[in-house]
Amino acid sequence: MNIYIAYTGGTIGMKESDDGLIPDPDFAEVLQKQLDELAPTSKEKNEYSVYRYPELIDSSNATPNEWRQIASDLAGKWDEFDAFIVLHGTDTMAYTSSALFYMFENASKPIIVTGSQVPMFQARTDGLNNVLGAISACNEQKNGVSLFFGSSLIKGNRAHKANTTDWQAFSSPNYPVIGTLGIDWVWTPLVSERQEMTMQLPEMQSDAVTLLPVFPGVSADNWSGLLNDRVKGAVLLSYGAGNAPDKDDKLLAMLREATERGVCIVNVSQCGAGSVVAGAYAAGSALVKAGVVSGRDMTYEAAFTKLHIAIGKGLEGSALRAEFE
Repeated sequence: MNIYIAYTGGTIGMKESDDGLIPDPDFAEVLQKQLDELAPTSKEKNEYSVYRYPELIDSSNATPNEWRQIASDLAGKWDEFDAFIVLHGTDTMAYTSSALFYMFENASKPIIVTGSQVPMFQARTDGLNNVLGAISACNEQKNGVSLFFGSSLIKGNRAHKANTTDWQAFSSPNYPVIGTLGIDWVWTPLVSERQEMTMQLPEMQSDAVTLLPVFPGVSADNWSGLLNDRVKGAVLLSYGAGNAPDKDDKLLAMLREATERGVCIVNVSQCGAGSVVAGAYAAGSALVKAGVVSGRDMTYEAAFTKLHIAIGKGLEGSALRAEFE
């Protein structure tokens, strides 16, 4: 199997300096050498091509334009390689895996995003295990976009960063993991229909989507700058099963005015797991009446990236809302 490994940035390729962790300029070359040395010991006949991005992406600085940059890189090499691994920083890894999932829908080859909590060439690193786990998943022909970390292979649009210090930094709160890697893989029986792959890499509008946090005492003044005229989509981070204050007329009027001018507002729960149940409580029914769409059991990372990509494709109005209905 011919595997392309894109080193986009992140902790995995860093080294210590007097000022803290900095990118290691030799990381890609050293990783290439290490994988080549390991290749003869594997029963799989893999060939690797490790590529270091000229300008590394600190994932905390990543924007929707970087999602498209990565997707464009993979698309340009699609016919040349059998599988793809993206090495990425953990801070926004779940956003990138979700974005790639929606840009490479029903991908006919494995695209696996991974990284590490500790730099690859430090003691007690998780970096090499995560890379080798991603390679193993590629060899198992697990087509589609996914995220591998710790021991879990997670569907790309279901991953959520859940822990800053644990080796298993990512969870799949509302969907079974694809598989768990120990000595051998343990696969979750998942039913999926074979569908034709669609590859779409729309131009991104970085300021088109925003987050609307709900918190005790939230008011229209808190959201006024967020729902500006450039915004076309928003993720509402609600309480529990999809609730928000229903006694603040100004707040509800602001939501209603935004949806009436075409802003698609998607309701996603702040809770770590579970689903939005539209209208289960009066406080949630008020959001429905204001035109807010239920995000059901989506992670906020998935809702955010799906809005960006749908807007980038030119969807608006009822067609944009239909992406979530």
